[in-house]
Amino acid sequence: MNYMELYDVDEFWKFQMKVGLVKKAEKIKRTKKLIKLIVDFGNEERTIVTGIADQIPPEELEGKKFIFVVNLKPKKFSGVESQGMLILAETEDGKVYLIPVPEEVPVGARVW
Repeated sequence: MNYMELYDVDEFWKFQMKVGLVKKAEKIKRTKKLIKLIVDFGNEERTIVTGIADQIPPEELEGKKFIFVVNLKPKKFSGVESQGMLILAETEDGKVYLIPVPEEVPVGARVW
């Protein structure tokens, strides 16, 4: 049986997740996996770096809505500051899947 650490629901509420629209996606030069995203959250645009280029090409992300964590401390990846995190699904063998958001959900909507 796979036991995982359990958390109080109050821990979950610390993370702020929002729907964002990927305006631009480009592979970061001299890296194998990193993609730089420009994401519109309605009231602001942010740069977010994700490490999925070895499985999903950048052009598959552009013009689509996804869920992002937006209240993480900024972190630099290959000199590019990431201001959030793309939420994905991943199988035990490491395959990643995008989780698209329906078109009718507005950009900037809070996710919980």
